[in-house]
Amino acid sequence: MDIRIGEKAYKAEFNGFTPIAFSRAFKEVAENGRKRPRDIAEAVSRIADSITTYGVPAVTPLLEILYACIKTAEPTFSKTFDEWVSALPSSAFNLERKDGWATDVMRIVEDNFFPSAKDGVEAEAAEKAAAEAPE
Repeated sequence: MDIRIGEKAYKAEFNGFTPIAFSRAFKEVAENGRKRPRDIAEAVSRIADSITTYGVPAVTPLLEILYACIKTAEPTFSKTFDEWVSALPSSAFNLERKDGWATDVMRIVEDNFFPSAKDGVEAEAAEKAAAEAPE
C-alpha cells in the first residue's frame, strides 16, 4: 500500500516482519540502565489509551508504526526515524483529515490488532435493525 504524506508517497506493508522492524528501530532504557527493544504492542496500547482518553490517536505511536511499515516494505530505507519525522511537512500532523496518512495507519492497526472490532460494530447495527423491524 502507498501512503501519502504531503508530496511524498511511501510504500508501507504490515506483515510478520513489521514487529521485528519496530523493535529494531525503537529502543528504551530499562530500569537497569540497559537499552531494550520496544514492542509494537506498546505503541498500539498508547494509541488505544489516547483514543479512550482524548478521542484521538496519539501521533507519535502512529508515526512509529508507519515507520516500521515503511521499513518492512523497504528494508533499505535509509533515514532514521528522527530524520524522517523532521523532514515531514507541518501539514502532516493534522490528524483530522479523513483521507490522510493517520487514517491509513489506523486502518492497519485495526486490521492487525483489533480485527474483531469491525465485526462488533457491524453486528451491533444488524442487531439494532432486527430489533426495530416489525414482526
